[in-house]
Amino acid sequence: MTEPFLKLRGLKKSYRGKPALRGIDLEVRPNEIFGLLGPTGAGKSSTIQATGGLIDLEAGQVQLQGRDITDLDPACRDLSIVFEGFNLLPVLNVYDNIAFALRSPTYREEEGEIRQRVQHTAELLRISQHLDRDVATLSGGEKQRVAIARALVRQPAMFLLDEPLSALDLKLREGLRSELRHIHREQSSTMLYATHDYHGAISIADRIGIIHDGRIHQSGTIEEIFARPANALVGELIGSPAMAFFDADVNGGEIRIRGCEQILPAEGYGLPAGVSGAHRLGVWPEDIAIVAPGNAGASPASVYAVDNRGYECAVQIEFGGGVFRKVLEDGQVMQQGMNCAFRVGSAAGFLFDMKSGARVSHQQEEMA
Repeated sequence: MTEPFLKLRGLKKSYRGKPALRGIDLEVRPNEIFGLLGPTGAGKSSTIQATGGLIDLEAGQVQLQGRDITDLDPACRDLSIVFEGFNLLPVLNVYDNIAFALRSPTYREEEGEIRQRVQHTAELLRISQHLDRDVATLSGGEKQRVAIARALVRQPAMFLLDEPLSALDLKLREGLRSELRHIHREQSSTMLYATHDYHGAISIADRIGIIHDGRIHQSGTIEEIFARPANALVGELIGSPAMAFFDADVNGGEIRIRGCEQILPAEGYGLPAGVSGAHRLGVWPEDIAIVAPGNAGASPASVYAVDNRGYECAVQIEFGGGVFRKVLEDGQVMQQGMNCAFRVGSAAGFLFDMKSGARVSHQQEEMA
């Protein structure tokens, strides 16, 4: 098995007594883009800063290429960081901002080498025509390209990207994600990419780690995580729309969804012996069919809201036990206030513990 390029073990950090990192364990493989996905305040920036040596840890270890770098100065870690806020030097033009690291005492290069590397990196990011411009005259997208170019030009062992595109509009984000992917392929680079944007994470990352409240809850490819979410929180944080949750009762080989007419057979859920009582049933919206009222075996509901996204339409469905969101099938048209019904697919979804949120279903398959 390939040794991890970056290994984080048990990282802990608090700010004014409030824990930000609660024992972060994470591995990034060589030449992969690893997406760190979580909401604001989850610990993404603290993880990036701890890896880069920008904050002091209370516990834990940072290893890069098998070497313990936990106590190394940031300048000695051979890492480049791109922040959301660009951090460009306003007194320097674009060329000199990109070249800045190559002129530092740590990485000093000959001016001929600097010129060649700056020009090549600027061409990669399509900003070579802006090299003589004052950075204050650049657009947000252009500034971010300069910030990324400044990180790339040094050719470090690894790149750390902390919400690098979140300040940009949708089209700029999509374009820059594609270019980062292109640069990654061309240079076979390794990247740790932190973001709150689910679509951004799955479009650029080879694997993702779900972070919340200073903990990594699950890591893997998006397919692996969809197939077996570790807990209910993971279901809440991925998907578009995210997982639909129903209060359910397990009893006598049946799963009864509260507020619904449909009864699901418990077989097929891989439940350990003795599991019964109240649980949360989490179902990916793609496994829920919206049908006409009165459809056999379906539960009555109504359309609470309609979100027309142009290329697709999402609806919020309200029923006796709560609400959930779903993207409609092609050709399916619904309006706010319409009556409808829905049906959960056979053996679809996962059962989670009502209190802890841990997945209790599909255990037998994992032990086989």
